[in-house]
Amino acid sequence: MNMREEVTSLMRRRYSALALAVTVVLSLAVVTDLFASPVDLITQPEKQPVGKSLEILDDIMGQAVVEDVLKSGGFRPSTEAIPNFGQTNYAYWIRLHLKNPSAEKVERMLEIDYSNIDEVDFYLFSGERQIRHEQSGMRLPFRSREFIHHNFVFPVTVPAGTEYTVLLRLKTSGGLNVPLYLWTRDGFVQAYAGIQHGLGIYYGVMLVMILYNLFLYVTVRDRSYLFYVLYIFGFLGIQLTLTGHGFQYLWPDLPFLQRNAYVMFTGICLSSLIVFARRFLNTERIVHRYVDRFLKAYGLAFLALIATVVILPPEITVKLALFLTGPAPVIVMAVAITAFVKGFRPARYFLLAFTVLIGSGVVVVFKFLNILPSSIFTDYGLYIGSAMEVILLSIALADRINVMKQEKEEAQTRAIEMQKVLTESYARFVPRDFLASLGKESILDVRLGDQIQKEMAVLFSDIRAFTTLSEQMTPEQNFNFINSYLGRMSPIIQRNQGYIDKFIGDAIMALFERSIIDAVRAGVEMQRYLEEYNEHRQKRGYLPVRIGVGIHAGTLMLGTIGAEERLEGTVISDTVNLAARVESLTKVYGVRIAVTEAAVVSINEQQISDLHYRFLDRVRVKGKTRAISVYEILNGDDPSVLEKKMQTRDAFIQAASAFHARRFDEAKGLFEQVAAEFPDDSVTQLYLKRLYPIVNLPAADGGRAEVSVQD
Repeated sequence: MNMREEVTSLMRRRYSALALAVTVVLSLAVVTDLFASPVDLITQPEKQPVGKSLEILDDIMGQAVVEDVLKSGGFRPSTEAIPNFGQTNYAYWIRLHLKNPSAEKVERMLEIDYSNIDEVDFYLFSGERQIRHEQSGMRLPFRSREFIHHNFVFPVTVPAGTEYTVLLRLKTSGGLNVPLYLWTRDGFVQAYAGIQHGLGIYYGVMLVMILYNLFLYVTVRDRSYLFYVLYIFGFLGIQLTLTGHGFQYLWPDLPFLQRNAYVMFTGICLSSLIVFARRFLNTERIVHRYVDRFLKAYGLAFLALIATVVILPPEITVKLALFLTGPAPVIVMAVAITAFVKGFRPARYFLLAFTVLIGSGVVVVFKFLNILPSSIFTDYGLYIGSAMEVILLSIALADRINVMKQEKEEAQTRAIEMQKVLTESYARFVPRDFLASLGKESILDVRLGDQIQKEMAVLFSDIRAFTTLSEQMTPEQNFNFINSYLGRMSPIIQRNQGYIDKFIGDAIMALFERSIIDAVRAGVEMQRYLEEYNEHRQKRGYLPVRIGVGIHAGTLMLGTIGAEERLEGTVISDTVNLAARVESLTKVYGVRIAVTEAAVVSINEQQISDLHYRFLDRVRVKGKTRAISVYEILNGDDPSVLEKKMQTRDAFIQAASAFHARRFDEAKGLFEQVAAEFPDDSVTQLYLKRLYPIVNLPAADGGRAEVSVQD
């Protein structure tokens, strides 16, 4: 060692001795013979708090070295089960004597159940001989610890008949309390296995609530959920920091982050909480605008707190965080109580959630003050309380969204009521579905010439022999009858995803955008409902009503025609004309529902087993050069008629095929078989009327196998 190093070493030792002397004087600790009794390791239970067996030396300057501390008589006995030094920048030396009077060595685990300490030096002495020295704390990477645990744990093996002395040097930038325990190894392992499971559930609940509310934010785009997610994230980060699990599992190589994480997560948590409370409790409107402005400034202070970790040391930022955090629960509770008193319904859940959290925090504080005994509720009350709080706040948030939705709906209702007369009047003349098809939200958005091309199904229905019915009624009765009938048919069409485009006297023209099957089902339901309607009419002495339904699907144009001062919504297409012609065929063939081949193709493609049909005929309608195939939907018939048609369906189809293949003799024989079994089948009788003159004509003539429908 050269002269310079010797001088430096001598000065360091003198300075350390001076620092220790100052420490002794300022702590009023004088040389004394009062030493705590050694802890007897043989009589020790699985877990033993050793707070009152400790001796403490205050190192005010933080410069004392172990050699001087060993010779110091300035230690004072601890009077607390858990020594609490509060917010301090001092270093503290803690001494513990261990005694093994047995004939075998004893192994114990010494645990500091507090993970947020910047510097932890562990020394083990036998007399004045140093056996072991370990350095740990948040200033060092987590992997530097010899015993991997989120708390500071030091295994100690004391030989038979020996006394050891444990010396701990602790220094931190924030609050410091020292819950010090001696464990048996088995007791330590078993206890922390259960604790880990419990903490796993807690962290799982918090993560689930984060993901759940994040999903709701993405879904409903309400920023209240986003701030609530940030609040839970910040709170979870604080817990991970304070327990040491974050340092152990998430950022083990970032001591800087561990030392500053509490401040950073506090800034995130409390700023998000303030914003969340403002939005949730609607403080500007419900409480007072000045309170809202104060909360806004308070939240900004917490955001600024996050930035301080870059420019200020933890010794200052931690105290700033505690200074800002202290009033936060009281302020938030006061605002929530005010909102609740003013009758804001969502405040009740909010108030309950924070009452649970603050209550659990008080329980934990009382436990550290030795007012309450150690139990699962006092040891883990903050975890239980915070988990319940985030769940209750999620419920509160859902309730608030419902209230806001209700208020919004009420406001919209009031606004709609102001335009109700106009809107409803237009809606009676122009179907809303028609507007939707044009991509318009309101009739006010419609302009002359708006149009769109779509694939849709068209349904026409018409009352049979309406002239005969109307002749028996006065004009007023005619109107009442038509309105009664149409009012019953309209809901059926709507239930089957259609809408009525026009009322043409007693006729209905309906459009179906989704599928032609919807139109078919609507037609069947209309026919079945008529049975009930006719029973009602019969009781009042009225004649029964019969209708025909024709259905076709294809391309059509929806749009507006007319002039600027007089518009009309309409549908223009050959598809509409063909559907009307098909409906007229129901009178010719005496059937209830006639459809084109498009419906049959959809029934077969979708394998719809509950819809039954049979081929009717090949027909040339007005404006068409080629014949089309027309089919009958059987489901709209009376059950007895449906049964007969299903029994003769195969024979009827064979007969119709023979007819259109111009095998008239074969067709006549088959139709006569159908007529013998089901003489009331109007379609079979119609075919027979065609066949009788055909089979008697010369073979060169052959007759026609198609029907022509002009009107």
